[in-house]
Formats: sequence, structure tokens, C-alpha cells
Amino acid sequence: MLSPSQSRLAWFGASVRGRSHIQQNRPNEDAWTGTTGSFGTAIVVSDGMGSKPNARIGSQMACRAVKDALKPWAKSKDAPTATLLRLVHLFWGLRVLPAREEDSVATCLFAVVIPSGELTIAQLGDGIAAIRHGDGSLEILQGERQGFTNQTTGLGIAKTTKDWTVITKPTLSPNSAVLLATDGIADDLVGDRIGDFIHTLVTDFGAMVPSDRRYVLQRELRNWATPKHLDDKTLAVLWCKYSKDDPK
Repeated sequence: MLSPSQSRLAWFGASVRGRSHIQQNRPNEDAWTGTTGSFGTAIVVSDGMGSKPNARIGSQMACRAVKDALKPWAKSKDAPTATLLRLVHLFWGLRVLPAREEDSVATCLFAVVIPSGELTIAQLGDGIAAIRHGDGSLEILQGERQGFTNQTTGLGIAKTTKDWTVITKPTLSPNSAVLLATDGIADDLVGDRIGDFIHTLVTDFGAMVPSDRRYVLQRELRNWATPKHLDDKTLAVLWCKYSKDDPK
């Protein structure tokens, strides 16, 4: 049975191939998932590094690894977030076998609300992770690039949980929403419009029937407003529904 906090959570997402992959007849190397279980409710997005031969599998397995990791982590009361991140690395490394980790590099961004209501958002590598709070204010995680070449990091590159950017909140408050997106979307989002973008996603797509929502959202991503942006595009949204019993 879902806890009261979980029952008010909802999520959706979509992913489409970028123009460059269509032109090259290559598959979408992004991935995403949303899931609800005894551990809580979570969304994940991942971008496989296109220069790597196993990039597509790397991103798909990043999503599975987060789901794998949440189950044992949630069973251990008060386990630190660092433990969850180590489990993600462990399960991802197992999932990509027999391929080499360095051939399967992928970013990993996830958000989870555990049954107590606590929210954790974590980011490794490129993309965007942001919260639009119920009062309209915006909070963005700032992932760091590595070294002089300004290269992003990811599973298969990062060697420590310190490479992750993490925030925790006591709760995901009513009418608040989390956005996770790969850089095919993140690179085109202007700072002062990100909150509006999240609000539009929840308002325009949140109430749709899931099958209709997937089709319409994928169409919107294919017709992205920056036509020359060639990257795969993936996003996921997790939000807390407003209730008439919530304080004004």
C-alpha cells in the first residue's frame, strides 16, 4: 500500500532520437524510467556517451541500476545517500557486463521520494536536475565538469561518490515538481525560463491520459524549438499533486 505522501506523487517522461542519430541510422542513446515500489517513487534519466561503443546499453543499465539500488538502500533505515550512490555504481557495473565499463559510459540523474516523504535528487554528469517549488521558486543542481577539457563525467568514469551532486529535502511539497533532462534539452533551457518550462509540462501534460501524453510529448520533443540541435532528447518529471486540504 502506498503511503499518503506517495499516493499524491505522479511522474511521466519521454525520449526521442536526435537528428544526428536519425541521419546516421543510430539508435537513441538516452534512456529514462519511472517507478513506484516499497522504496518510494523515483524517476531516472541517462545519456550514453556517443563516443562509446556501448553507450546505449550504458544508459539503459543506468536506469536499471538505480532501481536495483533503491530496493536494498530503502530497507536499511537511515542509510546515507553515499551508500545509495555506491550501490548504483555496483549494480551498473554488473549490468553492463560483459562489456567494459569504459565502453559503456553514461550520465545518471535521478530523483526519489521515499515513503517518509524525504526527497533526494542526484546528478552525475551532464544534463539538468531542477525543482520548481510550489511558490514558484526554482532550485537547480549544479553538476560539475571534469578537468581542463571541460569533459563531463558519468558511470564508467567517476571513481568516487564525491563526483555526484546531491541535494535532499524533507519533502516534495504540494504543487512542486522535479525535472530531470539530458543535455539535448538542458542545453537549450534559459535559466530564467526553466521554472516556466516545468510548470508548463505539469500543467499541459500532467492531466493527460498516459498513452496520449506519451504521443504528444514525443511529438513536442521531435519538433523541438531549436531545430539545429542534433542530440537525443529525454526528460522525466516527478511532481506532488495539490490537494484541497493543503494550506493556502
